[in-house]
Order: sequence, then C-alpha cells, then structure tokens
Amino acid sequence: MSSQVPAVIAKIVSQTQKLTYGENQIANYVIHNPEFITRNTITAIANEIGVSETSINRFCKKVGFKGFNDFKIAFAQDAFYRDMQAKKKERREINAIDALALDYNELIVNTSALITEEQLHEVVHLLKGARRIVLIGLFDSFLAAIALKNRLAIIGIMAEAISDSRAMKIAASQCNSEDVVIAFSRSGSTKEIVDAVSIAQVNQAKTIAITCYDSSPITENAVVDMIVPDKISVSNSALMSNHITFLFVVDLIMNIFISSDKKYLKKKLDSEAILASDQSITNYFL
Repeated sequence: MSSQVPAVIAKIVSQTQKLTYGENQIANYVIHNPEFITRNTITAIANEIGVSETSINRFCKKVGFKGFNDFKIAFAQDAFYRDMQAKKKERREINAIDALALDYNELIVNTSALITEEQLHEVVHLLKGARRIVLIGLFDSFLAAIALKNRLAIIGIMAEAISDSRAMKIAASQCNSEDVVIAFSRSGSTKEIVDAVSIAQVNQAKTIAITCYDSSPITENAVVDMIVPDKISVSNSALMSNHITFLFVVDLIMNIFISSDKKYLKKKLDSEAILASDQSITNYFL
C-alpha cells in the first residue's frame, strides 16, 4: 500500500472510536488489504474476515456510504487517483503516445476493480432468457451498443441497437417482462435514455444500466447496474474516447458467454470462418 494514506481509509480511521469491536475488525482488514477489497465480492470479503455480509454493509453505512457497492466504488476510485498523482512526474517525462497508453491502462484496470463476475453472470443469464434485447445509447455510448449487438450476433443472439430518442421510446413501450433493455450512458442522467428506461420498467422489462455514476436515474430499479470509471479521472481525458470502458465491459460480457457454453464458442468460430472466407473471396477478385 502507498505510504500516502488514502482518503477513504483516512475517513475510516477517523471514525474507529465510534465502531464496535466487530466493525473495527472489518476496518482493520480493509486498511491492510486494499487490493483484496477492490478485487473481490462482499461474499468473499465476509468469508475472509469471518463476518456476515450484513455486518459489512452496516460498517459501510456507518463510515458514510450507502452500502458496500458505494464503498467499493469510492475505495477503487481513491486508489486510482492516488496512483495517478504518483505518476504525474513520470508522465511529464514521457511522450504523448506513452502517456495516453498509461491513461487507457488505468481506466481498464479500474474498470476491472469495479465490475464483478456476479454482475456479468447475471447479465448473461438475462440475455440468454430474453425474448427481445434492446440496446440504447447516444453519441459515443451508442458505439458500445453497436459493438454489443454485433458481438451477440456472432454467437447467434439477435439484438437491436437504437440511438434515436423516439425509436427508443417506441421500443421500450413494446417491451414486456420477457425482454431486456441495456442502457449505455456515461452520466446516467441523459433525458432520452432515462425516459426510455422508465417506459421499459413500467412495462416490466428487465433493465441493465452501464454508466459512470452510481445512484443515477438509470440505475434506479435496474436489475443490474454496472459502474465504470469516468474518463475525466485521467490526465488526458480530452483526448480519449468516452466509450472505452463500455467496450471493455462488452468484452467481459462476451467472455462469460463463450466460457459458459461451448455452443457459443462454436457459433463464434463458425461465424468468424464465414467472415474470413468472404474476405478471402473479396480479396481474390480485387
């Protein structure tokens, strides 16, 4: 752990006198095992410390967070910002290409700390059982929706990706409890996305939110809310694509699909073989 005390840990330390014996056990473990906290589920952490999940949630609320997920996000972001500060001097001494590469790497690593396998498995489970899959997003976020649509098609699962606000509302109004709507939104508060998600939820569709901000409108009542780091947390954010972390989540979802059932791997390989064959023929006649 860095010699600089993280803000979240400092907050915990400042409240240790208010904590019970059991809560101090949790606090002590958190302070001395930051990497384990950011990379594991509440169940794994509870088992490691020897306490209940309820105790961990109670501890998180007592030190100023809404619950474990809120605490984990803050903890991971705190570690990320601390590392960024440590690299500031180094970044001044490297070229633009390496600096941007470091920023991308930091975002991917931080995303991996915030997303859990349980969330990914739940998303895959919902998509497997869906009658209809609707993917919505605007601007850069829509590129992630298109990517997921195309990746799903390769394994034989059809989905529709929509960026037009009126088309989103129409699609949402036609959904039912057998359908899944995945909303990609950096802020989680874009009116067009919020309206479509609300309509889908009224029609009892299962909604999945992929956004940079917890407790945003689209995470309310979502079956799964996946929080990824915002690009503004890195030095060269103005030069970066908004959807880089969303694309990483798309890859994670597809990885769970492929590893969950060999039939998806076969479909993927068959589809890629057809595409490769088509490319070879095209090249031959050019």
